[in-house]
Parts: sequence; C-alpha cells; structure tokens
Amino acid sequence: MTLTMTAAVAALALLAQDPLGNTSGGALLDEQAAFDVLHYDLALDVDPDAQAISGTLIMTARVVAPAREIVLHLDQSLQVSGVSGGVAAATDAAPEERAADLRTAKFRHEDGLIWIDSASFAAERGATFRVAVDYGGKPRVAQRPPWEGGFTWQTTESGAHWIATSCQGEGADLWWPCKDHPSDKPDAFDLSFTVPEGLVVATNGRHLESVTEKGRTTSRWRVTTPIANYTVALNVAPYVELTRTMQSVAGDEIPIHFWVLPENEEKGKAFLDEIVDHLRFFEETCGPYPFRGDKYGVVETPHLGMEHQSIIAYGNRYNGDPNFDYDWLHHHELAHEWWANLVTARDWADFWIHEGIGTYMQPLYLERKFGRDAYDKKMQIDLLRVLNNAPMVPKPPRTTDSIYFSQDGGDAPGGDIYFKGSWVCHSLRWLLGDEKFFPVLRRWAYPDPELEATTDGSAVRFADTDELIRIAEEVTGDDLKWFFEVYVRRAALPELVTRNEGGVLYLEWKAPDDLPFPMPIEVVIDGTARRIPMADGKTSFEVGEAEVEIDPGHKLLRELRR
Repeated sequence: MTLTMTAAVAALALLAQDPLGNTSGGALLDEQAAFDVLHYDLALDVDPDAQAISGTLIMTARVVAPAREIVLHLDQSLQVSGVSGGVAAATDAAPEERAADLRTAKFRHEDGLIWIDSASFAAERGATFRVAVDYGGKPRVAQRPPWEGGFTWQTTESGAHWIATSCQGEGADLWWPCKDHPSDKPDAFDLSFTVPEGLVVATNGRHLESVTEKGRTTSRWRVTTPIANYTVALNVAPYVELTRTMQSVAGDEIPIHFWVLPENEEKGKAFLDEIVDHLRFFEETCGPYPFRGDKYGVVETPHLGMEHQSIIAYGNRYNGDPNFDYDWLHHHELAHEWWANLVTARDWADFWIHEGIGTYMQPLYLERKFGRDAYDKKMQIDLLRVLNNAPMVPKPPRTTDSIYFSQDGGDAPGGDIYFKGSWVCHSLRWLLGDEKFFPVLRRWAYPDPELEATTDGSAVRFADTDELIRIAEEVTGDDLKWFFEVYVRRAALPELVTRNEGGVLYLEWKAPDDLPFPMPIEVVIDGTARRIPMADGKTSFEVGEAEVEIDPGHKLLRELRR
C-alpha cells in the first residue's frame, strides 16, 4: 500500500502489537536492577544464504545490588550455547582480553530470558564483572518492518543480499543478548560483523577497520557514546559510501556518511545537500549534533526508517513529501538524534519526549524554509490525528506495547505521543513567546550550555517530563506546572467557553477535573489582535458591535465543538 506522508507517520506512531508478546521496557526484575551496564562487545557472523547468525556478546557491568542470578533478554528464536563470567578487566582492553579469565557459568534460557548464576562474579556493590554469551540460530524475520521488527533479508535489483535489523517495539534482544530496558545504556559499544566478501556493513559509531580473509569480510566499529539498545543496527548490502563534512555550530567538523545502493548513487549524491540542510537546521535550533565524534550516518534500508544512533535508517526512496518540498522521513529520524538519542526517556511512559518534540521539529523547519503558512498547514494536518483517548504521559512503568495499545482495561496514548505532543509544543510556544520558547527548547536538549562543546558522550542523559518542566521554569521564571498538568497528564482537552451578552465578551476555560488553566488567548477585534490574559481562567471585556475572532489561526490546543 502506498502511504501518504501523514499516513506513514501515523503508521510509525501505531506500531503493530507483537503477536508473540515480545516487548521492551516495563518493570525491571530484581535480577536486572542488580547491575548497571558499562559496555557491550558484540561479534557476529552473518550467513545471508541460511538467514542465520552466530556470535558472542560480552557485557561489562557494575554491581548495584548483590544478586544470586542476573538476567539478560534474548528472543527464544535464538539458542544459547554457553555462558561464562568473571571479574572484569579494564573496559578499554582488547576484545580478546575482555574475554579472558571468564569461567563457565550455569544458565537457563527460557521465555526470552537468560538466567545466569552469578557465583563466579564479584558480589560486592560497586564491583565490576563481565559476562560472555555464545549464541546463534535463525533470528526472527521481520514481518512488517519497522513496526514488527527483526531481520529483513532482501535482495537488491542486481540480486545481491540486502539486510537490515529493526527492533524498536520488541527490543534489541531480537538479535543480541542485552538488558532490554530504556533506563540502562552502555557507555560505549564495540561491534564486529562478518559477512560475505563484496558486501558492505554500515552500523553505529566510527569505522575502525575491515579485513577480508577466505571470502569473508570482518568490519569493526566503535560507538564512543552511550547508546540505547534498540538504536543499535546492522545494515548490509553492496553499498556505495558517499561522504561529506559540515562545520558544526560548535566549531568542529561533522563527518557525514551516506550508504546508498549502487543503482541510487546519483540520487544519493543529490540528496546529500538536503541532509546537510536538515542537519544545519537542527544544530541552529537544538544545539550541536551530539554524536559528531563518531559520525552522522544515513543508510538506505528495505524498511521505511528508524532513529538508529549515528546510522539513520532511510527507506523513503527519495520520495519527499506530498504536501511540502522536503523529505519528511529523513527529517523526522534526524530529529531523534536529539530527541531520543541525546535526550532519552528513562521509561516508555515519557516517550512523547522522543516523538512529540521530534514531530514538532517538522513544522519549525517548514516555517523557516517556506514561511508561516507552511507551519500552520502542517499543524492543521497533525491536529486531525489527535485522539485524546488517554493521558499523553501515563504513570510508569510502561512497555513499548502499553504506550501504544490499551491493556488490562487501561487506555494508551498511542499516536498522541506524536501529534498531541507536537501540539503541546505549539501551544507552549504561544504561551511563552519565541523569545522564551526557543531558549527552553535548546536547554531541553542541553541543560548545561558547556556540554554543547563535548563529543565524549557526557551530554547524553536520561530525562522525564518533570525534568523538562523544571528546565522550562528555570529558563523562563514562570510557573508552568498547570500547563503540563492539563495537557500531558489528562486525556481531555481544555474547552474555551465564549458568549457575547450585550456587547460584552465573556471567556472562560473549562479544564478537565476543574484544574486551573490560566492560558492567555488571542482575540482579534475589528482587525486588531490583542493578547488577552486569563489569570483566573476567565475574563470579560467590552467589544460592542465590533467584529470578533477568537484564537485566529488556532494557536492553542483545545476542545472544539464539532
């Protein structure tokens, strides 16, 4: 089915519920909360003909609380052949050193969890240990990527292998063992992939080397910053690598790499200009590109797209957007380098931070590129998809399933984390004015301005809605709790009740649960716009026989009587 831009974004919003029950996040088991991941090292051999993988995952972690067992996730479609563990060597040691001095550990792999006896690990709080998991098999095939994830095994026009992974909804345990929870990122990640000679690997981080022996090429990469599990991605094809550099607003250079299929090389070269344009917009609006120490990477994929850190999956086929002259897919996924990869929700309950702010970046870009009319048109398109079925920020913990789908009788916000989230930003902009709103947006990305100059990963952080509220209040000096309490913690929208009696215009906000809502409103009286304060949530003033228009251009997210 051919998707319009709006329908495609909606599809991204409504991830298919996994029929096999594999999801990500939620409440941590004690055996998972007992450790903090410091580093992953993944070495994987990929057999495209057999659609199989085999390899070893080495995790280095710190003890948070002593536990007799620790737990990692791994999909049941894969088999664990052995587990070993022991006291850790330095995390900057070579892979062979990290694997040394590990002793065989007892384990069981059931229901998607690997239970590992930690008797051989250092048990004291603060101690560092290492676990190696040998595993392999035929990973789950993605049925409808990226919404139903796994491995995609496809071929190019020339018949060459074209492989991609996607796993946002289900978690990275679809293809490698990990602690599958958004609240725990490794500080760094080493990746090694072995594929048939003639194929090119594009993955996260910086490329270290590629070595070909006996018809197989091993490609080694290093991620130097904290990274969310689901944003780790493997892409394999006979890619052509296009490169460019751009000067960052921080003063250093951003290496840009675009891996394209050979038949799309000329299209890819032309598209590099738009990649640079988008990147420049985000840097000027949100602050420096946070992963410029590694690269900004884009790779053609057989699925639509995903925000894989420093290796954005791009499958829009250079089709742009039916309503505006830009590539909406690349722009949206690039937004996530700030709103998902730099600023990461520690629980899926706050997933609007990724998707809502990321979605709002598109009208901001359209406004700068094409003018206010384009901005307003995009906001009206997105308004049609606001549902208000549940609070946009439900109480944690939430899994990827339960943020999108109703479970156990409770409602889920679903697509509102995209479109209502964008409208919340739109309304906040009206409330604060541009002179306050854009500094808030910048500080949401980088609370400490000094971190804008860093490339060592120290700017990467976990966040939640309460933190964003605190930052906004610190930047503006305003009380904004009432604004977020209504818009993100309630399902229903506030309604503006109006009446004109004898030439007096009465305005009153009716907020859900009778919450205070002192939102100012714009009123145009005989062609003159006025910003009307509503300190108590209501006001009245004389308009006589004047022609009156309330909230022209629809600047506020509110209930409209249909």
